[in-house]
Amino acid sequence: MGAGSYVGRVGGLAVALGIGAALFTGAGVAWADGGGSGSSPSSAASSSASSASSSTTKPTKTTKPTKPTKPAKTTKPTRPVRSKSSSSDDTSATETDSADAEDTTATADTTPRRAHRPGRVLGTKATKDAAKAENADEPAAEPATPADESHTVVKAEPAEEKPVVVEQASATPVVDVQPAVDEPQAPEPGKNAGLVSARLSDAFTKHKNTDSGEPPALPALASLVMSMVAGGREATNQTPSSVGDLVTTSLADAGYPVPTDVTVREVHPPLLWLQKVPVVGTFVVTPVVSLLHVIPLVGDILQPLIGFPIDHFAPEGTPQAKSYWVTSFDRTRIFVNFMPSLTYDANGQAPTVLDGPGLGLPGSTALNLKVDEFLPHDVVGVGLLRQEGYNVVTWDPRGEWLSGGRMQLQSPDYEGRDISSIISWLATMPSVALDGVNDPKIGMVGASYGGGIQLATAAIDHRVDAIVPTIAWNSLTDVLFPREAVRSGWATLLSSVLILTLSRPNERILPAAFSGILFGKVKQSDIDLLNNRGYADQVGDITTPTLLFQGTVDTLFTLNQADANAKALLAAGTPTKVVWYCGGHGACLSTTNDGVLVVDRTMAWLDHYVKDDPTADVGPQFEWVDQNGQWYSSDTYPVAATGTPVTAERTDPKTIPFIPFLGGSGPNLRIFTKGPIQIILGLPSAAPALNAVNLEVPPVTDTTYIVGAPELTLTYSGKGNATHVYAQIVDDTTHLVLGNQATPIPVVLDGNTHTVTYSLEQVAQTLQPGQSVHVQLVTSTIDFLNFYSWGRIDVQGMSVTLPTLATAPTQETVAV
Repeated sequence: MGAGSYVGRVGGLAVALGIGAALFTGAGVAWADGGGSGSSPSSAASSSASSASSSTTKPTKTTKPTKPTKPAKTTKPTRPVRSKSSSSDDTSATETDSADAEDTTATADTTPRRAHRPGRVLGTKATKDAAKAENADEPAAEPATPADESHTVVKAEPAEEKPVVVEQASATPVVDVQPAVDEPQAPEPGKNAGLVSARLSDAFTKHKNTDSGEPPALPALASLVMSMVAGGREATNQTPSSVGDLVTTSLADAGYPVPTDVTVREVHPPLLWLQKVPVVGTFVVTPVVSLLHVIPLVGDILQPLIGFPIDHFAPEGTPQAKSYWVTSFDRTRIFVNFMPSLTYDANGQAPTVLDGPGLGLPGSTALNLKVDEFLPHDVVGVGLLRQEGYNVVTWDPRGEWLSGGRMQLQSPDYEGRDISSIISWLATMPSVALDGVNDPKIGMVGASYGGGIQLATAAIDHRVDAIVPTIAWNSLTDVLFPREAVRSGWATLLSSVLILTLSRPNERILPAAFSGILFGKVKQSDIDLLNNRGYADQVGDITTPTLLFQGTVDTLFTLNQADANAKALLAAGTPTKVVWYCGGHGACLSTTNDGVLVVDRTMAWLDHYVKDDPTADVGPQFEWVDQNGQWYSSDTYPVAATGTPVTAERTDPKTIPFIPFLGGSGPNLRIFTKGPIQIILGLPSAAPALNAVNLEVPPVTDTTYIVGAPELTLTYSGKGNATHVYAQIVDDTTHLVLGNQATPIPVVLDGNTHTVTYSLEQVAQTLQPGQSVHVQLVTSTIDFLNFYSWGRIDVQGMSVTLPTLATAPTQETVAV
């Protein structure tokens, strides 16, 4: 058994990077990172007030946006003296699988959620019977084990402008109350009884009721060694502590008061004692543990068994990295890692950054790596954040790895509230700096799934001082079913990740994905579920300064997703910055991404808004990179495309058949010249097609900056059952599809002539004199591959308009 057995849980699977793609090689699966993320980081430390060094020569900037003032703030309070928790006899407690086991010591948070959200029925259920009758998305908590029965929660008395006090838990048991989590009303009988026979066009009515009232599917069975790992994470000689009953509703959205009664319990890994063996532990075991924690994924998997490396030579009282169980609003237990800053202020405190993992990944425990374990050029690493004076917190998201509950796709009502509970707990930590009562100085980073949680959290909890969502999304409905087409390439990869990592998603997610991939059909209730669990309608509630990173070659969360988020934030008056870089869920084929600008802008944003450092320069509002790796900037977003557009038209008719894959677009074989990460993420990349209608664009005579969404007008007729064709733009110099993007264009093949106009995915392309591009209309592309469409399309005419800048933008030099 032991660590080797736990690793067996993931033997034969690969966890995708960021969003989590899976690479199959025969019967086995393996991961490798050509980016060198497993190497030892530099040990140099800097002052907590310093920002990340930047070798970027920036143009003249405009006045920086002003950080919004948080309501009801006070000066930083004096930390209270905390009483130590008494010991309890629960060191042998184990659980075979924490998927649905909830911490029965928590008091249910039954505060109604925001009443104005469309499609939701809010309020508090009064009885257990009512709670049982609600949606089964979240399974009921299991009965308490004997070891848990002695645990209690003690409420601190409500107080104004006083610090949170953690009381010693008493031995009096609390009555276990079934959590009441209100969900949308059940649909009308028979309305969603079966799979709809129409295409997805019949299933797109936003914010309808989503819950069927059916019991949840059984959670995926973990391997036997999960018992030992769960025991390692559960075993503790401490009574859980409780965050005091301090409600500061002005720091949260109207329907989401600041959490109270958050039960927290420290985790004691079963093999941690080996590091405490004299001499051998210090000079043999701890170095091995340190090495394991810099190997991507390995240290994260073994963490429940081996713990963090102990700093044997640190002065007494120095904070050490530890793991905890934090009980959320519905008694779901979230496994959380706390890694202290390397530098502290005179009060022994530091601001904190929450670092969210990608889909299928546990919370990072690479406490010394300065780059992200899997996306080294997209996200800052835990080690760099600690070096720059930040505590770092990571966690296993709800429904993944050792955290309980079911995954709800970063819903503000579930995962967002989980993070609110973590924030309330952090406000009680002696080493965490505060903005005010129950309000820690806190920022958030993370890519993909770890980017979405930032938006979901900031929408409901205004205690967060800054967020840096990298390659996140606005609407999962628009992502997975753009214009009612099925993004089957990514849907297949993501579903594989959930299955291979034994994740426990909402029981309707995987069936909906399979139905869409195989048949192009989904239930109306499943579309409603995506809308209901999303945060697109709440982005405008965010007051937290937001830095949006989005990849120009991201074929999952395209530039349009960041554009929608940015416009909603700007309309709400939220300080917002947008960066388009060559990265994300895709392969950077035309240039390279060294991550220098990403790291520099991230650290400047955190220093400016979390540390309140006015010298940290956040730069212009919009920065982007073209296909050649040249960086540009604008003081406003979106940049005004007021230049003379580049246009072209085709009038020659041409007929092409609908043939799956053969002669279609992608995958681009150049991805195999990149490392394993980009190979996986680049599989859905578009490429020049043979079965296509081509529209040639004349060469430009002057340097032309194409920034934004091109527009295509198509006149056609045809016969068949196919509902979409796909448009892409090809660079005649590099023979690469711009951004690796193919955009779905809805068509009706009823024999009649139709004319439609649609925008394409946004691009950033610089054309030198004499260079040109051409547009391709194709019937099959790898990211939207299906085998159920047939017919032909007769293209009678086609024209394109490419948006350009009126003047040359400001160029930036980013030194390596």
